[in-house]
Parts: sequence; structure tokens; C-alpha cells
Amino acid sequence: MEFLESHTTEELLACVLPGDAAHVAADLARQCRFAHGSVMVFPTAEVGELPGELISGPPAPSVVVRGRVARRYGLPEAGLGIKIVHATLPYGAVGDADDIEIFLCPAGAQKMMDDERNSGHETHFALKVIAPDEDRLARLWDLITGPGQMSPDGGGFNPHEGPIGRTVLYFRADGRLDPQGWPRRLELLIDGEHRILATHLPAGSPQEERLPETVTPGDEEPTRRMLELLTGAWATQALCAAAELGVADHLLAGPETSASLARRVGADADLLHRVLRYLGTLGVVRGDDRGWELTELGRTLQTGALRDVARLYGGVFYRSFGSLAHSVRTGSNAFEHALGMAPFDYLNEHPDQAQIFHGAMAAGSSWFGRVPEVINFSGVRTVVDIAGGHGDLLRHILAASPGTQGVLFDQPAVVKAAQESLGQTDLLDRCELVAGDFTEEVPHGGDVYLLSRILHDWDDEQCVRILANCRRAMPETALLVVIERPIPADGTPSLAIAWDVHMSVNNLGGRERTHEEYRRLLRSAGFSLIDARPLALDMAALTAAPTS
Repeated sequence: MEFLESHTTEELLACVLPGDAAHVAADLARQCRFAHGSVMVFPTAEVGELPGELISGPPAPSVVVRGRVARRYGLPEAGLGIKIVHATLPYGAVGDADDIEIFLCPAGAQKMMDDERNSGHETHFALKVIAPDEDRLARLWDLITGPGQMSPDGGGFNPHEGPIGRTVLYFRADGRLDPQGWPRRLELLIDGEHRILATHLPAGSPQEERLPETVTPGDEEPTRRMLELLTGAWATQALCAAAELGVADHLLAGPETSASLARRVGADADLLHRVLRYLGTLGVVRGDDRGWELTELGRTLQTGALRDVARLYGGVFYRSFGSLAHSVRTGSNAFEHALGMAPFDYLNEHPDQAQIFHGAMAAGSSWFGRVPEVINFSGVRTVVDIAGGHGDLLRHILAASPGTQGVLFDQPAVVKAAQESLGQTDLLDRCELVAGDFTEEVPHGGDVYLLSRILHDWDDEQCVRILANCRRAMPETALLVVIERPIPADGTPSLAIAWDVHMSVNNLGGRERTHEEYRRLLRSAGFSLIDARPLALDMAALTAAPTS
């Protein structure tokens, strides 16, 4: 229990996997949820006599492990009554585990018991695959057996686990975890019956006959995957509802039952419970009728993190995306069609939504702190942040460069809010706040000019105009830093591809661009792209210098 409680999914996987496989651990943690640790014991008491505070729920028959033990020691499988029970971990644990799975094997030959205790054949750590489909399972199997350096170690299908049975895949690597001494064994738990068993089990394996003759039809998996995609809107709205209610903020203090949480947030207990159960399948919370707690993923929905992002994407932007088909047919803007006016005009008319928007922009800027790491501001006298919002990026830069002064330039209402925000820090006396319109003119005389997530809001013509305004205001020795999310030219998966569609919906002429497209825009306005540095979440800092 101590070991499981003190490790998150990614940390535990980094321990279990051999060698330097941190990237494998991170990839597995994104696609799986840590479920439990498993041990085998040899009780002399009947299951009903075991301590009630240890065991949660009735025992279930073991199928896969029973067969493995029987074959290992040449015992008749029918007479080996191995059962499975679970010990629930106390809430408040640091790690992501739900419980400990205990295989109860009737006490038998001393040689068998000694061997199991010494070798830990059945001791392992289990991951439950999130939203499994055949393609994902094949990729996970390749990941674990390839860069993960683990070998298949048996598996099968247990029809007694869960409402539709469960496929289990075991993997093993040489060595043990120090100092605890646990064997390096991993299990994937996959709801339902899956063809991956045919890959995992060697030909002629004793478990091979347990493969169902009616494996999921080949055309069902694409249908299941498409249904998952089509119901993505349901996930967005469930997350938005949780954000509106402040569910994450309330669960930060500790687990809550559905009823107690409903009372705290002012919600219907039954409907909240059903939404929480759905969020549990998304990996946002974990628990059951006895209580719900946040996962590491769920903590990102708290205030100051992505709460306002969820409210924005499930609110105004959700409505605008409903007009995407109209926009694609006509070439007109989806936001205007859905809400009757241009995006920024709408925000000016609805200050409550503008507040959520600016909160979302700040929350989606977790990479701001890395900008001073990839751009050297030492020796820079003045940084001019064009359309700098509430000053979040400028605050990071000034904190990292004590000798630098800042100029925050934005619309009058935004500058007023920035003054209140910066007034809560000790940086306001190093900032000049200037109101204006960057499509007309920007402040003169800076050493570094910042355009952070600005150009993607505009079409090419307006981008060149904004860049030209910066060029006219800049000394020949100044630099321009453009922070955007470039589209990879080689087809590499990137958030920029989805965000490009988002920009078409929620901006007039907005779009994401490739590095080459940014290079051409800069050249048109009198700049030369001289450097590009990656940031988190597929962002990049592009540095440009004036050309003569």
C-alpha cells in the first residue's frame, strides 16, 4: 500500500520499465489509468473470515491466473480454487491506484508456496486501457515490447470480470525494483474480448483456446471508434458542467460522495452522480458511490488551471462550432453566423464572457515560463508586448530579467484590467501601460517586440500590416519575437492542426501557419526569420530581425 500510494502512474511505470524508458512511461500514462497492484497469498482462513476492513466486495473466480499456476506446477486446474478479492486503498493517496488485487490461493505444497513467494510470478502492477480499440491496443503492445523492453508473459480472457468480461495481457522484464524487490511485471486490463490476444499469446499456447470464436467483427471497431468521436461533444459538455459547478475546486480538499458534493455545488445529486461516473471513464475522477476524488488529469480543471478553458470551449465556442458546416459551405464566419456579430465585438458586448475568455487565455499559457529560457533577455533594456493582455507573459520575462523594463500595449479596457493584475505584483513600477490599436501604430523605441498568439487571429494582409507597424517602430538593432503554434510541414501530429480549424471558426480570417508561411509574412514586412525555438504544447518562439 505504501508503495502504490506514493507513486503516480507515470512514476510507477518509470520504476517498472527497464532502462531509460521515461518517454514510454509518459506515453503509457496518457493512454492508460493505473488500476492496482497484485499479489498472491495463501490464506488458511476462508474468504468470509478475512478482515472486513481489508476486503471490499465478494470474491470472483480467477481464470487466467488459475490456469497459469496449474500449468506451472502440473496441478489439475479444475481443483485449484483461486479467487480474486480487492483491498481498497484509502482516499487521499498520492498515487493513482484504486486498490490492491489479491489472488487467494488455497494453501498447498510447501514447495509451491515457497517458490511463489520468492519469485513473485503473479506479483505485478496493472494498467487499465482507456477507450480501447484494436489499433490502440496494437500500438500499446508494440510500445511495451519494443522501446519498453518487456516480453509477453501470458494472458487470456476472464468472463467473470466486469459486465462484459476482460482481456488481460501480462508482460515481464528481467530484474526487480529496488529497494522494494517487486518483480518487473506489468498487466494491461482491457474491457471485453480483443484480437490482440492472438498476437500476445504464442502459437499453441494453452490459453489460445480461450480466445472467443466470435471475435469482435472487423467492421465493429471502426463503428465503435466513430461513435467515440461523435460523442466528443458530450465529453466537452460534461467537462464544461463540472467546470461551471467548480467540481475540481471542491474535490481538491478530499473525496466527496455524489450527494455531499451535490449539496456543496448546488446540483441534483442523481444527475451529478451520473456525470461523475461518465467523467470517471474519461480519467478525470475516480471512485464510486462511496466517494469521488480527482485524478491528476482532473486537477487541471481547477480555478487558475483550465477551468475557464472548459467554460469557454463548452460555452461560446461550443455554440460557434455548431455553425461549422454552414461556414464550410459558404466560406462565411461560423462565429458571426451563430452569435450574430464578430468574435471580439461579441466579447466587448458581453463582459462576463470576456472575463472567461481572458481567464482561458491566461490558463492556456502554461508555457509562458519557458519563454525566458529559450529567448535571452539579459541586457535588453525594454520589451514591448503588443496586445499583451493582462501582462502574464511580460510578468515572466521581467521576473527573469531584473534589469529589463516592460511596455504593455493593448486596448484601453484590457490595459485597465492589466493594471489591476500587475498591481498585485512588485513589477508594476517596471511596466509602462499604453492603450492603443496595433493595427494603426505601436510604441516606438523598444529593444524586443513580442507578438504572442496575435498573428494567428488575422488574415495575411492584416498580419503584414501589423508586422509593418512593428517594423516602423523598431530600431534597426531591435528584435521581434513571434510566438505561435506552427503547423508541421511533414505531417507530424500537432495541436496546431485542430487549432487551425478553431481559428477559422472563432476569428475573422484567422489561421495557423507553417514555419515557411510565417517566414513569407515576415519577409513581406521587412523582417528575416533568424531562429525558431520549441515551447510546450506545440508552441514555438520565432525570432526575426529587421532587414535593410
